Amino acid sequence: MATFKTPTDPFVFWAEPGETGIFRYLTPGARGRNVFKLTDGSFVEDQPYEDTDIDIIYHGGHIHELTAQEEADLIAAGYGDYIT
Repeated sequence: MATFKTPTDPFVFWAEPGETGIFRYLTPGARGRNVFKLTDGSFVEDQPYEDTDIDIIYHGGHIHELTAQEEADLIAAGYGDYIT
């Protein structure tokens, strides 16, 4: 069975310089991006305004097991490099 790990942003700062909150103690690191499959069959990484437009959410930082149809859809949408 194929798996999908969403794209990541490689070097994310969790707090702005000079910020005094708890996030200032975190080391910069990778952050997975969410991938949304919309009800019209398209894929986006920005959350749609209407939740009713979302068919499937692939949460960043997680490994998702795919059906054969999901694998084909993601490859067609350009996410083939993230499928193993």
